[in-house]
Amino acid sequence: MLPPLITPAIQSHIDILITLTTDLTQRALETLQGLSELNMQLGRDLITEIGNNTQRLMASKDASQLGSAFSAQLTPGAGALQNYQQHLAELFSRANSSMAQTAATHMPAVRRAATDMAEEFMHTASEQTARAAEHMSKYQMASQMRH
Repeated sequence: MLPPLITPAIQSHIDILITLTTDLTQRALETLQGLSELNMQLGRDLITEIGNNTQRLMASKDASQLGSAFSAQLTPGAGALQNYQQHLAELFSRANSSMAQTAATHMPAVRRAATDMAEEFMHTASEQTARAAEHMSKYQMASQMRH
């Protein structure tokens, strides 16, 4: 008789790995949501800055104001991009910390389940080896009796 393919130890290990994967995926989705919000804010900031620069350009009354407004048009979003980079670094730092903490929280259970599964495999292999040796012994005895 063959042992069941999915034993309680294997099922436990699978369940723990699914929980770990689900939690890590949740952290990744939270990071993606934060990144999406950050990208939307960058877009809003750039549109606002370009709009303000365009208004200054249109409201220019002399050549110096026009030159200043025009040069601002050439490098739009410098402040917005610097702010974006700072927030992006903070977002990824939090994401890294969150994922590391999540993994560290789950690792003891993963190790225990893997150890239990390995012990079960060893026990099953020992039992099957003993049965095979017993069958081989019976076969050899029966073979010797025939001769």
